[in-house]
Amino acid sequence: MTSSEPSPIPAEEYAERRRRALALARERKLDGLLVCARGGGSVDRYGDVFYLTNHYSSFPFIPDLPGAWSGRAHSFVVMPCDEEPTLIVDIPSIESIAMPRDRIVVADRVVETLVETLRKSFRGGRVGLVAGDALPFSMGKALEEALPETAFIPADEILAGLRAVKSKAELEKLRAASRLGSRMIEAMMEAAVPGATHGDVVAAGLDVLVPGRGALYNSFMASGKGGTDLTITRCNFPTWGSTQALAEGEWFRVGISGVLDGYCFDLSRSRPIGKPRPEQIPAFEAAIAVVDAGIAAMKPGATAGEVALAGLRKQEELGFVWKGVFSGLGHGIGLGWDSPWLVPNESARIEPGMVLCAEKTLMKNGWLGDFEETVAIDADGPHLITNARRRFW
Repeated sequence: MTSSEPSPIPAEEYAERRRRALALARERKLDGLLVCARGGGSVDRYGDVFYLTNHYSSFPFIPDLPGAWSGRAHSFVVMPCDEEPTLIVDIPSIESIAMPRDRIVVADRVVETLVETLRKSFRGGRVGLVAGDALPFSMGKALEEALPETAFIPADEILAGLRAVKSKAELEKLRAASRLGSRMIEAMMEAAVPGATHGDVVAAGLDVLVPGRGALYNSFMASGKGGTDLTITRCNFPTWGSTQALAEGEWFRVGISGVLDGYCFDLSRSRPIGKPRPEQIPAFEAAIAVVDAGIAAMKPGATAGEVALAGLRKQEELGFVWKGVFSGLGHGIGLGWDSPWLVPNESARIEPGMVLCAEKTLMKNGWLGDFEETVAIDADGPHLITNARRRFW
């Protein structure tokens, strides 16, 4: 481990997280918690189990084969309020798990093992369900049919609240992830030249990400021209799949998300292809100005809605409409997309220890600008942890 790499999070911190989660479950008159996760190469819904145990399942999500296996790619923490928790996993790679070995169960038939564990641990009662959206319909139905005396109560807010405020160790992980993402997007921006394809740009980023031990979550990208010669080039699957080469006079935007040691980075940039044109600059600069206005409002005690409105009002002031594929101004980030969401009317308060992303994609007359930064909040306010070059014009 080099001096720039953060230290591993100690097992004691994971144990304290479990204790705090159960304390909140007791406050809600629950008998305990069932915490769910899906891995298998996806980074959508692994965060809650990872937060409590440092476990991720790398086995792919495959259809169940009755009598042979079930629930592959899934893992569960069964947490009764009055006894030690049990982690159920589908792969034997348990060396990094931050739990006592005698509390880890490895199973091919994950669903059946989960039912048996829940039956022994709760004998009915009220069980808080965390990340239930990670369960396929068939798995949720199997739990309800096998455990008719158990009431599963949605309890996502318990882990969402804990995960929203980061520990010192988590902040170091997020700073390292954002540094890696910053170097990756700079390499991609440098590769965005006339004649290059979107795939060439992603390949340049992967040359940074992979040696840095990171994993790519997504890379949204598009290019095009505005005005009377309006064109947009993009692809859905993969997002870098277009074979159309970048051309002089186009705009190019890319937003990347990735993971390092379980913790996410998320940022975006835009640039002209070749020599900048005067029509391009207003959209590029407006995206930066909107994000900066939102970041300036991220003071402890402010609401997430007030932060969103600060950015959106700047957007309106600059003459850009309030619409797009994402109408908010950003979100928390950690082991995925965390609370709070920066949207109008959100009452959650900004607190020291939060890590937030502010983002904005704007277009006018076909000219597009895109920009996203990540900040850590302390008692004095926001501090950037992304450090990529901001302007490429």
